[in-house]
Parts: sequence; structure tokens; C-alpha cells
Amino acid sequence: MTTPEFARAARAAGIVLAFTLLAALVLLPQDLLPSARTALAVFGTSVILWVSTRLDAGWVAFSGAVALVLLDAADQDDLMDMLGHDIIWLMIGAFVIGGAIGMSGLAVRLTASLARRAKTTGQLFWLTSMALLPLTFLIPSTSGRAAAALPALNMFPADAAGRRQRRAYAILIPVVILVATTAAFTGAGSHLLAEDLLNQRLGERFGFGRWALWGVPFALASSAIACAVILRMFLTPGERKAPLERDERPPGSVTGTEARVMLVAVMTLGLWFANGWHRLEIATVAILAVIALTAPGIGVMTFKAALKAVNWNLVVFVGGAMVLGQALIDTQAAGWLVDHLFALAGLSGDRVGQAPEVVIVTAISAIGLVSHLFMTSHVARTAALAPPFILMAQAAGLDPLAVLFVATVGMNYCLTLPVCSKALLLFQDVEGATFQPRDLLRLSAVLAPLNLLLMIVTYFGWWKWTGLSLAG
Repeated sequence: MTTPEFARAARAAGIVLAFTLLAALVLLPQDLLPSARTALAVFGTSVILWVSTRLDAGWVAFSGAVALVLLDAADQDDLMDMLGHDIIWLMIGAFVIGGAIGMSGLAVRLTASLARRAKTTGQLFWLTSMALLPLTFLIPSTSGRAAAALPALNMFPADAAGRRQRRAYAILIPVVILVATTAAFTGAGSHLLAEDLLNQRLGERFGFGRWALWGVPFALASSAIACAVILRMFLTPGERKAPLERDERPPGSVTGTEARVMLVAVMTLGLWFANGWHRLEIATVAILAVIALTAPGIGVMTFKAALKAVNWNLVVFVGGAMVLGQALIDTQAAGWLVDHLFALAGLSGDRVGQAPEVVIVTAISAIGLVSHLFMTSHVARTAALAPPFILMAQAAGLDPLAVLFVATVGMNYCLTLPVCSKALLLFQDVEGATFQPRDLLRLSAVLAPLNLLLMIVTYFGWWKWTGLSLAG
């Protein structure tokens, strides 16, 4: 049997085994309610299809939501309300803002600015790491941020002379984009999904400002650690200190289009941060930004172009995942899973709450960190793990908001394999910059433990003292 044939056979066997285990989980227990069986079956099938097939993730999520309605495990109103949710409209607005930033040339201006300020390769890497973080607030997709930063690779030639620097830079950009995701509430669709599940269950919200308060320091530290490790692992001291060919051409004045986009972006961020001081929801603010950017005469793009900037597949994916995740809670399937997992471990919810705080933080962080190895989709990880985390927190007497935030930070880590993120795949395929999966494995072997340690340190050194405490 050839290697490709063996791989196909192994994948087929894995899929059969996964469905067999799912059938046993759904059919054998006697204490599982019928609606919970249905919710587990549909959700488990969706996860298996997300992980093991090339079926469109949005189609799978949407089909799963429809199946729940047809099988009476969810209300028709849940399906109809899916795409009218404020989370969906926030995503649409954020995608349009990101599209305007790319179309206006602001991303290219940022790249040129980095080239003018950096004198050495090492300086360029550090400046890039810090410059990528603000994009997290403006472009809600990691692959969108990666596409906006792609022109920066042209600072290193694709020939043999610059190949090592180009490879290291091609690793740096997507890695920093991914670890900086924690900075902003709008940095990933999974953040929006987590808040929606939290709000539907408990009526609580993270809020844009509080998320930034907790997320920005962690994202800065994580980005700095990633940059330092990549510089040491993939470049020699001489290569780090090598001078860059500087572009001495004047940057040119800011165009009217760029100025209008910057104004709308700054005003939008300001209203998001001041969410508690006015009556506008952050989704409404995003819609107002779309209107401003597409208004005849003063906008920077047509409404049709704005709609094309939206990643509709991700929008539908998040909408379907919201219905799937909420069904796990509403049918008590998530609670049943949590209770039995505790029983297998010889624990009950109250005993988990009695464990030392450092043990709880470490466990939640570690589960989040390793989850990307089993579910490559960011939103799928959140849809699968958020409901059990919320119910575990309630059973253990912990603050569900704190538990879910820490878990979400862990789930933002997805660097071990190229398939874990479209941002990694985008830069892996660039000519003259190809890095191998083994490069990411080596890097993740160092960064994963460091990120786990950073989460624990950040919790006790910052989060706990700024209102994010597991004890509530």
C-alpha cells in the first residue's frame, strides 16, 4: 500500500471509529433525555465532519442547525433568528471596515512605514510584531489580517540570499497575528460566539472595553515572546543584525480615501470602547460605520463592494455554531456531559471548586491550549467547549465569565500545524518563503509551554486584580 493510500485508509478508519464512539455515547446511556440525544448526535456529527472532511464548514454548521429544528431539538425561531443576531451584524460591520482598510491602501502604507523605520532584520521583526496588534481591532478575521500583511514579505528577496530571513518573517507574521487575537473582542468570531452563549445562559457579557483591558496586555506579552523565540530559533545573531535596504522615498501625503477610512475606524473604536457610556450597542456602531463607508459622495466604497468584503461563509458558520452550542445547553446535553466527565475523574462539581486556584487556572488553560490539535476550527472549538465550561463553572461555584475568558484565551492558540489556521496556510504557500510543518512543530514545542505559563502569570498578576477572578 502506498503512502497516500495508507493515509486515506487511516482517515476512513478514523471517521468510522469516531462515528462508532458517537453512536455509543448517544444510544447507550439510560439517563439521557431524547432531545439531549438528538443534540449530541447532531453536534457530534458536525464536529466529525469539521475535523475529518473537506466539506464546507459553514454548510455543515447550517445543515446541523436545520437538522436540530427538523428533529425537534431546537425551535424554528432559533434558526430564523440566527442571521439576525447582533453578533452576526457586528461581524458583518467589522468585515466591511477591514475591507475598507485594505482597499484604501492603509495596510500598504503601514508596511512602507515599517521598512523606513527598521535598520536591521531584528528591528523589523520587533516593529512588525507591535504593528500587527492594532489590526486585531479593525479586521475580524485572522486570514484577513494575514492577507493585509502579506505585502510585507517583499522586504526580503525570494532568492537564496534572503531565503532564511524571508522564511522566518513568513513564520513571524501569522504567528503574531494568531497570538495577538486575544487583544480584541472583535479579533475572532469565536469571541463573539463565546459571549453569545454566556449571555443566553446567564445574561452576562464581556464587553469591548473589558475584553481589551484583559486581552491587550496578554497579547502584547505573547507577541513579544513569539518574536523573541522566532528570532533565536530561525536566525543567527549575524542575520538578526544584518542591515536592511531602506526605502528612502518620501511616504507621500495621506489620500482623502485613507483619511476618511481612518476617521471612521477611529470613531468606531472610540464608540466601542465607550460602550458603557452611551446607549448604542457595538453591533449598531458597526452598522453605522458600514453606512458611513458606503454613503454616496462621502463613502470610500460602494455598497456592493462592501458586501463582497464580508466573509459570508464565516458568518453562516458562526450563526450555525450558535444554534448548535445553545442546543447543547437547552437540552441539558452539555450538563450531562460535564457531570459524567467529573464522575469519570472521581470528582464532583463542588470538589473542583475546592481545588487550589492555580490548579484550576492551569487545567482550564491547558485544555484550551491543546484543543486546536483535535478541532482545527476556532469557532468549532468554542462551540464544543464553551457550554461545558459554563456549566462546569456553575457546578463548581466559579465565575462562568472568568472561566470562559481564560478558556477562550487558551483556544486562541493554534500554531502547531499549518492546517490549524488559514493565516499559516496563506504564508506557507508564498513563493520563496515556504516553511515546513516541522518548523511549526519545533516552534510550538517552545511557545505552547510559554503561553501556558504566561496565562497563569497574567491571571495572578493582572486579570485577578482587574475584575477577572475565578472566585467571582
